[in-house]
Amino acid sequence: MVQFSRSRRLRAVGAVGAIGGAALFVWAIRSAGATAVADSVRRIGPGILVVWLLGGLRGLARAAAWRLCLAPEHRVGLAPLFSAYVAGDAIGNITPFGLLLSEPSKVFLLRRRIDIAASTAALAVENLFYGGAVIVMLAAGSVAMAAFAVPQPIRMASLTILATALAVAGGVWIAAARPRLIGGSFETLFAMPIVDRYFRRWLPRLRETGVHIMEFRSRSRTAVLPLVIVEASYQALAVMEIWFAVGLITGTPPDLLTAFVLEYVNRTITVAFQFVPMWLGVDEAGTSLATSILGLGPAAGVALALVRKTRVAVWTALGMGLIATTRLRRRAKQSI
Repeated sequence: MVQFSRSRRLRAVGAVGAIGGAALFVWAIRSAGATAVADSVRRIGPGILVVWLLGGLRGLARAAAWRLCLAPEHRVGLAPLFSAYVAGDAIGNITPFGLLLSEPSKVFLLRRRIDIAASTAALAVENLFYGGAVIVMLAAGSVAMAAFAVPQPIRMASLTILATALAVAGGVWIAAARPRLIGGSFETLFAMPIVDRYFRRWLPRLRETGVHIMEFRSRSRTAVLPLVIVEASYQALAVMEIWFAVGLITGTPPDLLTAFVLEYVNRTITVAFQFVPMWLGVDEAGTSLATSILGLGPAAGVALALVRKTRVAVWTALGMGLIATTRLRRRAKQSI
């Protein structure tokens, strides 16, 4: 009953986010000028295929990172991991549940190939490294914003993001380097009545994740550097996508610092608005504001957000197609 109520609340939040996002989407296009936005999108032309390809390479990088986190006896080829990653992400993209559904779905889709416990442990470690890369991106992006003349509210928001990223990074470092200390801190924290009531159910998962991290550290020390490189390449591909797309939209490739700041804005929106399906509206409005501040004009921002949406839509459709194909194959085998 509690789980059902929680699910209904999440759906309600998603519905409100979708309605608000749709209204914001219309406002962003009207503010930037529908004709200007259409012209900007049209300039992408066949280059949209490159954007889609870069999106696929990013998914391949995350799948490769997941594979590095698997114990040698559980490793499979990269293809099934990539398929599970694309399909799991598709589920997260079309629902308001985001990571709550996408990550478990990846494990579920591979249950016939990899032991569920091993797959879950590896995915938890990979997500930790990915989260670390995102924290670095957010911290570096906040610092990079100082190179531009931005309004005071934007500067304050950027500094808040920087402080939050550093605090989270510190917590992750303590959890990895001093697991007993963090464990004792969690026990003290969860002893508080209000925290015990709402968050104690997370404690076993936190402990389990800590065990997985320690096991990975002791088992795969040589895999840490390749894992860091792969996660960094994911971020680099994201910046490259923006650099390429903005170059086509405006007719002049931006400098790498501008592309990096735009990716920072995109990543902030992605993290903060997981409950809005495909970040409808918030991506267009936020990116439009960013490109206006950076001197590229609001239409370029809306067009960039729309181009990214086509990439998400294409890979989401492919992911749903993979799920449908898998189901059909299993039904065919069962009927034989």
